[in-house]
Amino acid sequence: MEVQDTWLKVTKAGLKVATQDHQSGGRLLGLALIRSGLFASQARSLLEVSEIDVSRSLVCPRDLALTFAPQLTGILRRFAGSVVLTDRLTVAADVVAEISDVWSLLPPTAGPDFDYRKDMGNRGELYSYQYCRLAADDPAKVRWVARDDETLGYDIEDANFAPKRMIEVKASGDKSVRFFLSRNEWGMAHRFGDCYEIHFWGGISLKAPVKDEFDKLTGLGYPLIFRGLEGMLASNQLSAVPTQYLVTRSGASERTGPTE
Repeated sequence: MEVQDTWLKVTKAGLKVATQDHQSGGRLLGLALIRSGLFASQARSLLEVSEIDVSRSLVCPRDLALTFAPQLTGILRRFAGSVVLTDRLTVAADVVAEISDVWSLLPPTAGPDFDYRKDMGNRGELYSYQYCRLAADDPAKVRWVARDDETLGYDIEDANFAPKRMIEVKASGDKSVRFFLSRNEWGMAHRFGDCYEIHFWGGISLKAPVKDEFDKLTGLGYPLIFRGLEGMLASNQLSAVPTQYLVTRSGASERTGPTE
């Protein structure tokens, strides 16, 4: 359904689910829920604890599937013939494509908790996560670590490389390459050198459907990848200026009040 002014209207997709879902064994509702992003966190977790076999099917021990993606596993059981749950969860390639594609991994942004800066960052991180998974020999080794810990100094971890790659993602509605690094990110970039990447996505619109925008931006050559920050600064490929200073009064520790 969708909101129009002060009333709700059933969409064409909603009407189709309401009238035809029973004919498909619940698949239509299952797809609608997955594509809405409501199970984004569980889909990401399931992909990270599972293996993809030669047929591109997902295979995961039952206990892990029920621990990391309990509700999503229940939804997947609607896909009879494509999903089997015994001592392990097996999901056919066509359904794996649904839960691993970009639209299923980004939580909805609409609502009272809308935060432009955070939602822009989440979208950029999602795009880099998907970009790395599509290029990986083993997609399960690509982890969106910032979803669990925002203090690491990077957002994506790719263990398909030895040593692993650490990827910090920057996203902007502007196409000009301009972004801020925190003190932690700056330190990590210098500490890990070529193992630390910065991905920049420009021209993002939060109103654009994520799948369409991901295809468009990758077609334009995004993400722009900056690897080896210290060397790029030394060769003037990038420039950086400090934007914050800590200012204190000289001898402040010895004085407890204003002077006359």
